[in-house]
Amino acid sequence: MGYWRRIAAVGAALVSAAVLSAAGVRSEIVKLDQGWSDDDRMRWAEASQGSRLIPLAWLKALEQAGSEKPFLDDAFVEELRYLPRITSAGERLPLGFAVDVSDDEALTLTRLRWKTGQGSREPWVGLNCSACHTAEITYEGKRVRIDGGPTIADFQRLMETLLEALKATSTEQSKWDRFAAKVLGTDDNPTNRTKLRGAFSQLVDWQQTVEAMNETPLRYGYARLDAFGHIFNRVALAAGSPTQGPNPSDAPVSYPFLWNVPQHERVQWNAIAPNKPFNSPLGDGVFDVGALGRNAGEVIGVFGDLVMRPSPGLGGYVSSVDVENLVSLERQLERLLPPAWPEAMFGPLDAGLVEQGRSLFLGRCASCHQPLARTDLTTRIPAKMSLFSDPRNPPGTDPWMACNAYSYTAETGVMQGLPKSYFGGLSSDGAFEEEAPLSDMLAAAVAGVLVGKKGDVVKSASLAFFSVDRPPVIAWSAPKGLQVDRGALVAAVRSPEKQRRLDRCMTRPSQALGYKARPLTGIWATAPYLHNGSVATLWDLLLPPAERPKTFYVGAREYDPKFVGYRAEKSAENSFAFNVFDQFGRPIDGNSNLGHDYDNTGFTDAERMALIEYLKSL
Repeated sequence: MGYWRRIAAVGAALVSAAVLSAAGVRSEIVKLDQGWSDDDRMRWAEASQGSRLIPLAWLKALEQAGSEKPFLDDAFVEELRYLPRITSAGERLPLGFAVDVSDDEALTLTRLRWKTGQGSREPWVGLNCSACHTAEITYEGKRVRIDGGPTIADFQRLMETLLEALKATSTEQSKWDRFAAKVLGTDDNPTNRTKLRGAFSQLVDWQQTVEAMNETPLRYGYARLDAFGHIFNRVALAAGSPTQGPNPSDAPVSYPFLWNVPQHERVQWNAIAPNKPFNSPLGDGVFDVGALGRNAGEVIGVFGDLVMRPSPGLGGYVSSVDVENLVSLERQLERLLPPAWPEAMFGPLDAGLVEQGRSLFLGRCASCHQPLARTDLTTRIPAKMSLFSDPRNPPGTDPWMACNAYSYTAETGVMQGLPKSYFGGLSSDGAFEEEAPLSDMLAAAVAGVLVGKKGDVVKSASLAFFSVDRPPVIAWSAPKGLQVDRGALVAAVRSPEKQRRLDRCMTRPSQALGYKARPLTGIWATAPYLHNGSVATLWDLLLPPAERPKTFYVGAREYDPKFVGYRAEKSAENSFAFNVFDQFGRPIDGNSNLGHDYDNTGFTDAERMALIEYLKSL
């Protein structure tokens, strides 16, 4: 990092602290030793992956529905549980809201023009991995930042309130006038206002289409997201069938923690995505094409611009995916250590209890949850699956994430006739017919994206093979200078078609139909628990499933170091009720807190506390 950039970063940090302090936000952040520098953290927060949600100028000018407050007002960002921040370029954007300046000439959805003489590299804002994978907990007035930890943000509400704000701006003349004046500035004239109106309408129409595809009566609340549902529906839309039907995004999961992810044989809760590291023939370098594919799929789902066409061949698909930054961010992730229990804040561990808990863990848990030293960043971690169809050891947890990923289908549109492996002759799977599993369509879409970016892939692989470190690039340098109550969780009556899908998922002997166990290093910092975030604390997780709380409150960052998790009682900050059952006593699909029962009734309360003490030490 150059001298002047360091000065700018320090200045931005000081301004950020002053702004947040003035806004009533505690400014002291405790950073744990996880192997990253402040420069690493800045790049993690700001480097674009190619995600493009809304033009930066529009987002800065956008007001909340029913108010003249900025959409990204710090108080509202906090309400959504994202993290307010001033970037190194001086922009007020939540952590992980990254600016992308890709050339848009070959793109479609984000090639919007709203003023005369506008260039092809207009800054857009999207999300990068840090928006969902940075945690912050509070305790007795201090904030602890955990890199790679799960956010507790409410993504569902973010998208709904963004659409509300866009529609209010479109329909209310006074809002529109303020918005247009801010966006156009010195270019504000009748011609550009007409251009802006047309471009704005395109974005509103697209966001309405996406929301309709993902629509579900299930409320995710804080700390959960159906990422696969959103990714699948973006692929379905990109395929371009005019009669494409929606697949509800109704299987939210807890945001996974990212330390040790590069060591896993397979990732995601259902182990659907393999890591595929290739060793350099010339040295010690490694290039993981599986990780690149997984991350490219994430960008497709989180606002990437993907242009599909029939018979793409060696040209591949055009996209906004930033291959070089994806590779750089993954390589940075290889250096991320799990967070150690901060004894200075939460108190020292009881050595006797830790040893007692270790014995319990080795006897009851280690066969699935591989023990791993906190500083071990090299041991390969196999995928240990618990399958729905296994009569001896089914997971028992909510099945819908894995079931949807396995069973959702879509019309293939422009992908019809494309080899399922993307390249013909490399597999015997044949070609896509009129309808296909969305998991197969996603894999082919990712292959097409990487073929379309083959130059960047080759460049990144070459650097990796020669162990050349290329930090993630922050391309944007800024020039100088009605809230709806969504607390109720209502269960939809399960349709016959959905019941048939579930029956199929629970009986098919597929490696994709189940959930993966993983090492629990740093598990203390990853509440709520189970794959779908249905258990508030480690104490609750160790109870017999029938005794776990059926309602608890989420949204607070305040930590409970005894039972290990966020405080779960109702409060002004803990405003969202997570419910296992609806108001009629029916189980809510997606919210089951059963499973992970390894004779939990056999634990005494003292043994549970000992096991928790050991888990804190990992």
